[in-house]
Amino acid sequence: MSTGSVSARGRRYWLFPLCALLWLQAAAGIAAPTEASGYHRSSWTQLDGAPPDIWALAQDRAGTLWLGTGVGLYRFDGIQFEHFDPPQGQGFASSNITALHADARGRLWIGFYPGGISVLDEGRLRHYPPSPQLPTSLVMRIVEDRLGQVWVASFSGLYRFDGDGWRRIGAEMGYPSESADDVMVDSQGNVWVAAGKTLLKLPPGGRRFEQTGIATGLYASLLETPAGALWVSDGTYGTRSLSQQATEAASASGFGHFASMRLDRNGALWGTDRRQGGVVRVPALDAFPPGHVLREQDAAAIIRKRDGLASDRTIPVLADREGNIWVGTNMGLHRFRTSSVQVLQDERLSQNDVYGMAFSAAHGLLVSSERRLYRVGDDGLALLAETPGRRIYAIHPAGAATYLVAWDGVYRYSAGGLRRLELPGAGTLGAVAGDGASGLLVMRSDEGLFRYDGQEWSRVGEGVIPAHGATALLRDADGSLWIGYNGSRLVHWRDGVLRSYGTRDGLDIGTVSALARVGDGVLAGGESGAALLRGGQVQPLRAADRNRLNGITGIHLAADGDVWMNGINGALHIPGQVMARAARSGYVDGRLYDTADGMLGIAQQSALTSTIAADGQGRLWFATNQGLAMIDPGTSSHNPVVPTVRIQGLAVGAVEHAPADGRQFAPGTRDIRIRYAASSLAFPERLRFRYRLEGFDDAWQDAGNRRVAYYTNLGPGDYRFQVQAANESGVWSAESATLAFSVAPRFTQTGWFLALCAVGAGALAYAAYLLRLRRISQHMRMRFDERHRERERIARELHDTLLQSFQGLLLRFQAVANRLPEADPVRTALEQALDRGEEAIDEGRERVLSLRLAEASVRQALPEAFARIGGELAQLYPAAFDVVVEGRLPPLDALVRDEVYWIGRETLANAFRHADARRIEVVISGSGGNLVLRFRDDGCGIGNDVQRQGARAGHWGLSGMRERAAGIGAELRIWSEPGNGTEVELMVPRGASARMRRSRRAFGGRTAGDRP
Repeated sequence: MSTGSVSARGRRYWLFPLCALLWLQAAAGIAAPTEASGYHRSSWTQLDGAPPDIWALAQDRAGTLWLGTGVGLYRFDGIQFEHFDPPQGQGFASSNITALHADARGRLWIGFYPGGISVLDEGRLRHYPPSPQLPTSLVMRIVEDRLGQVWVASFSGLYRFDGDGWRRIGAEMGYPSESADDVMVDSQGNVWVAAGKTLLKLPPGGRRFEQTGIATGLYASLLETPAGALWVSDGTYGTRSLSQQATEAASASGFGHFASMRLDRNGALWGTDRRQGGVVRVPALDAFPPGHVLREQDAAAIIRKRDGLASDRTIPVLADREGNIWVGTNMGLHRFRTSSVQVLQDERLSQNDVYGMAFSAAHGLLVSSERRLYRVGDDGLALLAETPGRRIYAIHPAGAATYLVAWDGVYRYSAGGLRRLELPGAGTLGAVAGDGASGLLVMRSDEGLFRYDGQEWSRVGEGVIPAHGATALLRDADGSLWIGYNGSRLVHWRDGVLRSYGTRDGLDIGTVSALARVGDGVLAGGESGAALLRGGQVQPLRAADRNRLNGITGIHLAADGDVWMNGINGALHIPGQVMARAARSGYVDGRLYDTADGMLGIAQQSALTSTIAADGQGRLWFATNQGLAMIDPGTSSHNPVVPTVRIQGLAVGAVEHAPADGRQFAPGTRDIRIRYAASSLAFPERLRFRYRLEGFDDAWQDAGNRRVAYYTNLGPGDYRFQVQAANESGVWSAESATLAFSVAPRFTQTGWFLALCAVGAGALAYAAYLLRLRRISQHMRMRFDERHRERERIARELHDTLLQSFQGLLLRFQAVANRLPEADPVRTALEQALDRGEEAIDEGRERVLSLRLAEASVRQALPEAFARIGGELAQLYPAAFDVVVEGRLPPLDALVRDEVYWIGRETLANAFRHADARRIEVVISGSGGNLVLRFRDDGCGIGNDVQRQGARAGHWGLSGMRERAAGIGAELRIWSEPGNGTEVELMVPRGASARMRRSRRAFGGRTAGDRP
């Protein structure tokens, strides 16, 4: 290879603008079809956001459509075009992109007009600028072979990337050309190259290209069919099929010089024509023999700007994974999709508000226009008959005959011709239905319902069936009649009995315009909805999109149980199982065929018979205001391709962020928008989404076709957003697109703040506690003052009266004792009694003193005091007695100890005097600052009546014990069973002594010592 020859070729091509690849001189041709019948075309121009100068198309494994244009790289999800902006500092060397290829690893290879290659891999770009081993001129095609090697055809030569580096292919591999127009890898792994004037082949594992001997012309393109046939198209020889087994000489120029060729799922060729512009469709390419040179009459459609194409300058064509064909032009983008709906447009139908339609086994599919009856054939409408009166609005076949209903009369059409049937009355004719046999039912305004049995007319339900405003009529299988009227009114006539349904029964569908038996119910369609009548009950029906059930004028029950409706929004197909559930749930939904499927216009809205008819092949015909539409239920329109969903971005306020995991947003972030999209290119407008935000949503949120999720009032925390998509056939994406992010908390939302709040709350609670204690102390001080005054009064009374009287009494007894002889036993006993009396007086004085000084009357510790009392009582009432001390006893306030002493003394006195016990013990223990005293005996116990009453009648010992215990805040419990002894437990809490000490200090009092 010489540098000079390369430069010469390069200068030659650079002298021509890029449009030389798009538009060659026009040639005369014969008439050909101008539109792709059976395909629905969608177009996007600059007004729709499409970029201009589209030179390359590719679809990656995620389903995204990429566009290489003269103004940069774009991606398209079927709804929105998005310009790809390279990361900062990684911009493309040129914005003029001429080749794209998405490889098996998900990488996007990008070729440029001035040469050079770039690779986009998971958002990262790598650039390979022009060099001796890389393209230095326009890149035509990029492909990948079985080994994963990338081949590039360019004006400057053929290049290969083996994963480690680039190499320009030359004579060392048997490649003689200085350029390459196209490169292709076939199903056998062969690499084919259109090398300017000849076609070369590199077998799998081969080291050198083989000469095929096949001549090619300027700007050749290559294609392989599913059957293995190789097609080549160039500017010299046109488009032809080659045999890979034999060398073939080029023949005279054929039809078409295609810049790009692709096959659709039906095996049809789609090519963008360099000669005359536009796009050409050639069906059944594999049906042509090897060596066939394409002729213009082989084309089923030639679509150019005059036929609606944005421009005749077309280059790229792509068949996507869902079977759509995409064509790029210098003025926009087009999609061709196999149409589920075939249409018959005829101004004789579209110019009429109402026309009849029905299928007759004898005559085929029939339609009416004005006063004429037509048969629908392959060549359009064929006239069968013409009535003399007004317009025909309904057709009803009945065996060999067909009834034609006009506004002013009824006609019978058969092989014998057209005959008018004289109908009684003079009103305008209305709703029409068959009578279940060979006759006809017709409503006549202001006259009522008439039946024609094939011979004569008769009235039905005269005077009972409402005669005015009937809009729909159905004869049921049991012979009963259903008649719909204006104003959501429906009547059922059966065995001479009429039942009416209306809004009070739940029938709220506006004018009833269609009726059909569906399972064990009757389905009614109207202006504003549909309802199912079953068992005398009305079940209103609803759909996800409520408008889908509006304007229903035709209902058809298919043999498989599916239900079809013709409405104002299109033809709705409801699966049988969905319809069966609707009887309980009231919910119906299904596949809607509308303008996106090729359905033109809307269902006839003034029809008085069903606007759906099934022909002999099972195809369904729909009467619309733009003509007839046909759907073949036997041809599946199911799309099995799972949509791939992706998250496009996240916005906080007006700030957009790239969808990167782990992003943390500032404290106080509350409102977030998340944009997402999915790659289903057949019906992107019918995509459905659902999403949820872990950490916020409890369940999936149904978003319909909305592509933005809004969240407000988010709190701090970690979140994970998930989104899924379903295509038009209800196939949901297998995996969710996810995005994890977090919102930082404000200081007031942190654990530290909560801890501070807890500390503050604790401090307030403690302050409130201290305030409460202060109030309680004041209250107790008041009570103590009152008690102290009462004690002083009692002390005075005891000293001034009782003790003085006892003292005087003892003196008199002493005087009596002195008169007795000293040896007299009576004197001895009397003196002992006087000694006890003096001790009692001394004890009384001490009690009086304690009342005045608030000091204890018990000088001893409690164990010694109880031991002394028990010892004295044991002398009088013989019984074994013990005092047991367990643990360390807590100190007690003198007053508290005094009260405990008197409770214990009363308990021991009762045990010795009344229990008749053999053994009595006192157990005193300290635990947790509490003092616990247990007094046990094995005596006769306390009677049940005493336990129930709480005391013995006329005795106050037990009551006094309870009062003393309550006074010091202690708990007194008594357990006793007749014959099994008694146990008395006194638990003095630590707080009791503390309260008493605080009370004493509060009053400035003093204690006689804190002893247990």
